[in-house]
Amino acid sequence: MSIVLWLAALGGTSGGFLADWTRRPQSVLVVGCIMFALLMMALPRSTAVIPLVITIGLISALPSGPIMSLPARVLQPETRAIGMGIFYTVYYAAMMLGPAVAGAIAKSTGSAAAAFDFGTAALLACPVLLWGYNRIVAPRPQAA
Repeated sequence: MSIVLWLAALGGTSGGFLADWTRRPQSVLVVGCIMFALLMMALPRSTAVIPLVITIGLISALPSGPIMSLPARVLQPETRAIGMGIFYTVYYAAMMLGPAVAGAIAKSTGSAAAAFDFGTAALLACPVLLWGYNRIVAPRPQAA
């Protein structure tokens, strides 16, 4: 897994560059999450572990830049500090609870693949949540 983490450092930078270069950050986010989910689903079911781990490392962090830029679309300068505080509180709570839930699922099913499947489901939920986010922050007509 250290291979994943080292390569993800490059992947995060690449994802931000790709999002800016294509001017389609949400497409990078969605494609990155789907690719990462497919790789997570394949990992426990394949014997080609090293190539999959390397690919996961390169792909996994592509959506990170576009995800972290989402709050800027809705936060006004006067609410940005508290908004980002709430955003990062929820983010770090999810990052703390996700592995614990995945571990509990793996323990209860007796299969490490179940933890990867949980991660796959979480990744596939991201495009759906992005769709909901876009519906909430869609430009609304301003009163005169």
